[in-house]
Amino acid sequence: MATLDTATLTTIVNQCFANSMNNQFSLQDQNSFLVEGKRLRGQLLNLLSAQFNDGTPQLAAANTSLTKVNSDLGNSAAVLASTAATLNDIASLVSNLDKLLPLAASFV
Repeated sequence: MATLDTATLTTIVNQCFANSMNNQFSLQDQNSFLVEGKRLRGQLLNLLSAQFNDGTPQLAAANTSLTKVNSDLGNSAAVLASTAATLNDIASLVSNLDKLLPLAASFV
């Protein structure tokens, strides 16, 4: 059985909330970070105990997406320069996680 990288997802949620309070972003972007952070937090709670069959391609894709988004968010200067692209990546991650949850083989 395999699991989602929930540690990285937790880091992303925290960074979204931090960006939602960062006045260097526009109010609209701050709101978008808040909305996406809340959506990701909800998914985190559902996925914490989810187990997937080994080799589930959607799980591998989700973990890859988590790594990319986390890396992107780690460089705040780059996030400021490419906020729209970063928010699109986060929205894509949310969508991928939405599709992943029904594939869970079990919940602990």
